[in-house]
Amino acid sequence: MKRLLKMVFITLIITGCNNDNDGIKEICLVDNPLEELMWLKEIKTTFAQVTNSVRQEIYEYEYKGQRVFLINDCVGCNDSMAVIYNCAGNKICEIGGLGGQNTCPDFFDVANKKQLLWPNENGLVISKSYYDSVETSNYEIVSVSLTGNILTIEVSSGGCSGSSWIAKLVDSECVLETNPPKRLLKLELQNEEICLAIVRKEIQFDISELQVVGLNQLDLEIEKWNQEIEYNY
Repeated sequence: MKRLLKMVFITLIITGCNNDNDGIKEICLVDNPLEELMWLKEIKTTFAQVTNSVRQEIYEYEYKGQRVFLINDCVGCNDSMAVIYNCAGNKICEIGGLGGQNTCPDFFDVANKKQLLWPNENGLVISKSYYDSVETSNYEIVSVSLTGNILTIEVSSGGCSGSSWIAKLVDSECVLETNPPKRLLKLELQNEEICLAIVRKEIQFDISELQVVGLNQLDLEIEKWNQEIEYNY
């Protein structure tokens, strides 16, 4: 039922979007679609406000010469439906569902420039646009440690138990030419708990995707943490 109401809400959002194809190219000229495309921002906000175990994802692609967004509100579900929209929020096609429909069968063959903009689970995200949108004001970092490829960050924030928190380690998608080279990161904490207690929780991330071919060492700079982390691999 929650999922049905959520998709009805999303449909209402999309219905009100601009259908003027002549303006789509202008609409697409945004650096941070999750914040600057209001229909997409509302979908992300709606997803973030629902605390459950269902995986949800928003991806950006280039498809047949246009910038598009793939939205899946129940990744891995039997009736999982991926819907592709253009920048104006107009539906282009659908893939999946109980009937296994696919109104753009060539999508995964020809779509490129894939970029994960938003997932609702703990994990590493490498995306400049997502990095630029991350807010870091709702927590403090208590400690950071690195063992092998596993980065452990202990955070402190208001809440009940922290059991419903969703945390993402977001990389800026660029490697600074320092010595050694450096990557910039932010921690995003989605915390909808309304209790007044101060909760501390350790969150672990596999950062092996940050490795750069030809290098065996990186410095990691995490916003709100005053020490760079030396990553050898």
